[in-house]
Amino acid sequence: GNSAKMVARRRMALAMVAMVLGLATALETELCGDAICGTYGVKPSFDDSNRPPSQQVLGRATWTVFHTFAVYLPDTMGDVEVKMFQNLINSAGSLYPGKGGEIVNEILNNDVFKKEIQSIKNREDGMLVAWKLHNAVTAAVKPDAVPFPEALGIKPSMFDLLNKPDSNHVQLENLNIAMKKQIIDALTSRWKATDGLINKHWSQRDLLNLPPDRTMLGRAFWTYLHTTSVYLPHNPTTQQIEAFKSLFDAVYHIFPCPVCRGHFRLFYPDAVLQKEHEDIKSKHDAIMFSWKIHNIVTADGINRDEWPDRTMYPKDMHFNVSQFLIPSPHAEEDQMKLKICPTKTETCLDKDTRFEVIADVESRWKIEGGIDQPLKDDSPAACDPPKEGQKVLKMEMYIMGKCPWCAKAMEKIADSIKCDYTCSYQGQELTARLDFNVHMVGLNNGTWEQPWLKAIHGPSGDSQPRLSSNASLLASSCFPPSLLLCFFPTCLLPNDLAELVGERLELCARQHYAKNYEYVKFFHCMDENVSVIPIRAPECAKKHNMDLDLLVSCANMEGETLVATSYGYASWMGIDITPTFVLNGKKHVLGLPSNFSDIVCEQLATTSTTLAETSLYSGGSLRMASGSEKRDLVVTGVAVGFITMVVMGAALVVMRLRTTKDVERQALLP
Repeated sequence: GNSAKMVARRRMALAMVAMVLGLATALETELCGDAICGTYGVKPSFDDSNRPPSQQVLGRATWTVFHTFAVYLPDTMGDVEVKMFQNLINSAGSLYPGKGGEIVNEILNNDVFKKEIQSIKNREDGMLVAWKLHNAVTAAVKPDAVPFPEALGIKPSMFDLLNKPDSNHVQLENLNIAMKKQIIDALTSRWKATDGLINKHWSQRDLLNLPPDRTMLGRAFWTYLHTTSVYLPHNPTTQQIEAFKSLFDAVYHIFPCPVCRGHFRLFYPDAVLQKEHEDIKSKHDAIMFSWKIHNIVTADGINRDEWPDRTMYPKDMHFNVSQFLIPSPHAEEDQMKLKICPTKTETCLDKDTRFEVIADVESRWKIEGGIDQPLKDDSPAACDPPKEGQKVLKMEMYIMGKCPWCAKAMEKIADSIKCDYTCSYQGQELTARLDFNVHMVGLNNGTWEQPWLKAIHGPSGDSQPRLSSNASLLASSCFPPSLLLCFFPTCLLPNDLAELVGERLELCARQHYAKNYEYVKFFHCMDENVSVIPIRAPECAKKHNMDLDLLVSCANMEGETLVATSYGYASWMGIDITPTFVLNGKKHVLGLPSNFSDIVCEQLATTSTTLAETSLYSGGSLRMASGSEKRDLVVTGVAVGFITMVVMGAALVVMRLRTTKDVERQALLP
């Protein structure tokens, strides 16, 4: 699990979340009434992909939920509605993951702001509380950003609840009538469409930062709900559990979409559901309850023929719509229940199947190593920048260190990995500057800063590698405390630890021998017999004129961070089967089909562009820098010890490498 405590200094916290909870941009002024919407920024980035949300994506989803709930509150609110909205706002302090959550929690615990939240009585009060919270977070992570709405001319420091005395803050009770009206009008224009929460069918609805329609709000809420569930500690505090449970009550009472709220009110009172809601005690309980609720909503849409192409999630587990149809005449008997049964039945999951569902949900919504990480896995420059007008072919390869299929793929492509890539397409000879990179796929049960890594490829020949949910704590004391450790057959390592050692060495080769993709030769050599990785490292280093001492030193000093960075990036990109190739950031190729060269060449011909035409190439071999320049990765802490003294995690974490394509995971989208 991801239960390691993080001791973060404020400066690091602010730096790591500089993009978190980013402000939105509205691009269609006719829906806003004026240019107010345009003051929220310049880069539209609402994410409708099927991969775990980044800081920015989760932040934007959170603000969409908070502001949209606020602007659709009734003008006069009863005690229950007030309580539900207060709980929604306060939930971020208990549930929001990472350092962003630490910042929000500190803001919410400001004495003056706490009283303002407690004083909410009507819709305008709720809107102003969400407005102040948003500007306060912005002041914390972007001290120079102009508070919204810009026309007010309020200084950012007046929202700095973390560093400035309360006497200098904006206090809601001191806003004059004209200023309050200007704020309310601006918020209404930004977050409330003129004709309410109906589906607009805008061609770029999920990319433009318009006032949300029903689908945009739904996606934002599911993002907030699922993501907060998967980042809970395995044994949450009572406050975290109550905050999470309150989200469902908020949907019942104040969800802005009347159609959605009406359906929720039909099934939520179900006696079985209410008992399961009451019984949420752990992270896995929270994940499973959210999963069931989402499938109930999807089942209703399928049953009404609104979403005929969707399925229950996960698709490859083949759940039936009837298992999630609530209300129905026999719902109490027929519905899928969350209790664990000795064996799997139509209405109950056994322990292993439950873990499979949890693994799928975590894979969909959680980044390995947490949300506070760079999400970049660039190698140093391998080639000179492309010539003017020369096309660029970007090829990313995702592997595991001891994966035999990855080794076969590397064998096939190794000779073609050169700075100038050539191929033939429809009788025409094509050439491009190759931007190639290799990324590792694996588990990080800790954080990016404090990794707890688990290489996940099973024993050689295992076609469905899995990580057991009750894996024991592993530590290897096999290698002697000498620099060259023990690369000898007489010294045996558990398979997963051997894989992790190999991945450290290979990524160090990528780091120090990037020029002209020399490191690919080292990968290829190591892969000639994956069953004995990392024993071949001395032989492979000598064969390709690489300094083994340098590789070993790097593996000891930087290897953990290199692997954690690669695992996090691969997870964020939604890769969970290896080998996978991604061409020009668009085309996914699973395995290495016989026509792989043709596929690559087709992408070169149809989707490659010049460096001047795209911002796709942010790192790897084509950074606009001299070939000798090295990009140093941040190394947390001093030496992590000898390569072999790697200690692996034993938390209840499961990762199942599915054989279905990534696109099939979209069943969890609204």
